[in-house]
Amino acid sequence: MTVKLSAVIVTQNEERNIERCLGSVRFADEIVVVDAFSEDRTVEIASRLGARVVTRKWDGFAPQKQFAIDQAGGEWVLLVDSDEEVSGELAKEIRSAVAQNARPPAGFRIRRSNYFLGEPMPFGPWGKDNTIRLFRRTLGAVAPRPVHEGVRVDGDVGTLDGPLFHHTHQTLSDSFRRLNRYTTLEAVERVGRRRIRLFDVVVPPFGVFLRYYIIGKCWKAGTRGFLLSAITAIYRSVLYLKMYLLQREKCDHTVP
Repeated sequence: MTVKLSAVIVTQNEERNIERCLGSVRFADEIVVVDAFSEDRTVEIASRLGARVVTRKWDGFAPQKQFAIDQAGGEWVLLVDSDEEVSGELAKEIRSAVAQNARPPAGFRIRRSNYFLGEPMPFGPWGKDNTIRLFRRTLGAVAPRPVHEGVRVDGDVGTLDGPLFHHTHQTLSDSFRRLNRYTTLEAVERVGRRRIRLFDVVVPPFGVFLRYYIIGKCWKAGTRGFLLSAITAIYRSVLYLKMYLLQREKCDHTVP
């Protein structure tokens, strides 16, 4: 059978999410899971649900996702995170897009409906999240960034309207684990861009809070909106603090 569409997912200890994710992409011609030697039941569940599972040592978000894309046999790739779920509406749009007789765009942006603490968060920047996830395999590649990586395509980009449900930050513990991991990766990437002062650790994060909570109207989500705004501000503060410490460490090592 000719493989028209490959759904691609990278995993590591995702038994909590993987069944929901795989169930939502059954319409694809093949499902490829690249697993970073999970210690839970992720591989067992993925194999039982018909995915082709490849194991590979984790070496970063972008390299892992690009490797997974390279394993796909389809003309089209749908890149999905393990905590995401393709809606029925989006599934119909994807099938229609890849079946077009006329030459379609090289890729499509998809609207993510982001969840925070178990409920949708339609306010602030989270309510305006559009990202390229469906693309021709030979025309798309993952941007080589350590975190917040995206897909770049060589050609025109269309837009699909159906939502991709993103079940992220399911608990506050998840939020702070993610914050610590991502700020470390991002600090290393951004440390050489500009000098960070202690002023940056305090003042810009306050602006982030206002941008989410007041301007972005996260206050409409009650306590969840306040928590999201606060955690995002803390993220910026911790990021700048880690950059500041890395720059101090570098200066200490260069002093004769």
